[in-house]
Amino acid sequence: MRSGLRAGPWAWLISFLAFFLTFGAWAFAMPYDAPPDEVQHSIRAAGVASFDPGQIFARPRVVPDAFGKPGMGAYQRVPVGMNEHATCFGNHQKVSAACSPGIRGGPIGEVSTSAGRYNPLYYFIVGPPLRWFPNWGGLVAARLISSAVCAALLASAFVCLVRWSRFGLPAATLLTVTTPMLAHLAGGINPNSVEISAGIAFFAAGIPLLLDPPDFRKRGHITLMGISAVLLLSLRSAGPAWLAFGLFALLVPVRWAWLREWCSLTRTRWWIVGVSVAGLSSVAWIVGMKTGELVVPPPGTYNLRVGEAIALYTDNWWEYVIGMIGVAGWFDTFLWTPFYLVWIAVVGGLVAFGAIFTDWVTRWRYAVFFAGGVVLPGYLQVSQANLVGFITLGRYMMPLLAGLPLLAAWMLEREHRGRPELFDARRTRSLTRAYVLLLVPIHLALLVFAMVRWQRGLSPNAGLGRFNPFVGDWHPPTGSVLPLVLMVAGLVWTGWVFLQVPHDERLPGQDEPGSGESAHVPYYRADRDGPPILRQGGVNPDRVGSSLPEADGTSPSR
Repeated sequence: MRSGLRAGPWAWLISFLAFFLTFGAWAFAMPYDAPPDEVQHSIRAAGVASFDPGQIFARPRVVPDAFGKPGMGAYQRVPVGMNEHATCFGNHQKVSAACSPGIRGGPIGEVSTSAGRYNPLYYFIVGPPLRWFPNWGGLVAARLISSAVCAALLASAFVCLVRWSRFGLPAATLLTVTTPMLAHLAGGINPNSVEISAGIAFFAAGIPLLLDPPDFRKRGHITLMGISAVLLLSLRSAGPAWLAFGLFALLVPVRWAWLREWCSLTRTRWWIVGVSVAGLSSVAWIVGMKTGELVVPPPGTYNLRVGEAIALYTDNWWEYVIGMIGVAGWFDTFLWTPFYLVWIAVVGGLVAFGAIFTDWVTRWRYAVFFAGGVVLPGYLQVSQANLVGFITLGRYMMPLLAGLPLLAAWMLEREHRGRPELFDARRTRSLTRAYVLLLVPIHLALLVFAMVRWQRGLSPNAGLGRFNPFVGDWHPPTGSVLPLVLMVAGLVWTGWVFLQVPHDERLPGQDEPGSGESAHVPYYRADRDGPPILRQGGVNPDRVGSSLPEADGTSPSR
């Protein structure tokens, strides 16, 4: 019997509450359009929520962005008061949000948005409150819906990892990929937040499902992978690439016997059909709505040679990394450097250990992640640098790169070719406590930095006396106390939840009490000549006390 938190509906509910409180704090703290591109996405959401086909399939047009520069987008018929860009304080760190009137209603009119060609799936979910109540209340309601979707995906990921990780290291590692940047995005209106959460859920379900022998108690992982895959394919035009690289990393080298067993399930076949339909629909949308079309800038706007663009892309990696960890607003509110270094040390150390102490198959998977999450965005950025400038941000890469720490954690608690696992129960318990102690408070730090910046302005060299989130000439209409209370409550709850992750080894074939799933695992040979492939709970019956098999198919050492 495993001590600590057990997987099941209760674990899902309490982890959902922890994530939702943390994300929801941002929903009450931010001025309108303080999160990245919120006006653009809010206008699109309100247009889609009219359920008018002419708004859902809005004709692609050249539209002005927040600064009046031309770009591709569309027009939506929404309350004109929604078109209040935060240009008076966005990118002006010392200026508070008091200069902006915020979201308002007004008469319905044609309003431009650079998000007008985006797939409508996300906007169907968050759009109705903005359409019906284009004010602070409707904005917060829409933000909370977005927060709830992200929290539900992460809670599902948490349950998968708690139940099937050997010593709990992958479940604890979920803290490292649930960054303050994700929380900031989840508290606003931006499909990138759900895209990142879907990427995390995809790998949390797919790693236990595809890197261990089939166990039909993991049927729920198929559903979570399917939902996450559909979201990745649909939300943004880069999603199909993230899904392709993610699947390639997990499936190659191919284990045909394992795949045949999973495909014998009706659930798997239906999800293959569903994901295929979503993929075709996504391609049709990208082509039909011209989501990849760019407006050619005036001659001389950008004049970079290929070598110069490559050098800039390479040299910008500090910006990309901290953009994954947490930079609030219009990439204008930074934490102090030690906060970033702590997060980098934690994640970088885990990934480095995975590269050093596992096997060549794991290193191959690392290479696939690197190609998809670093090389591909670099190629696209360099090839289009003279059309769009440098627009790549670290958060765009997170749906794929978030799988890297989860893969490292999964492999580090396994044995490899006779060598004992690097992280056993004792070490994993210590590491989990370190994660909670080091990473959880950084969420509160970013919220305080952002609230001070929006409420009174924040100089890069501001002293400690400046960081008072209760003063300033702008405050959220619901007050500055509420988001801080929600954040503290959410972080305390999050810390408690992750400290309850069980670290004693899951026994072979053991099912969690109350899970309601029987261990339906066939024992017949997967091929006529070879040994049995499928074993109860992924255990080799020929070796007493054997651990979970190696991900590359080799036998464990004991």
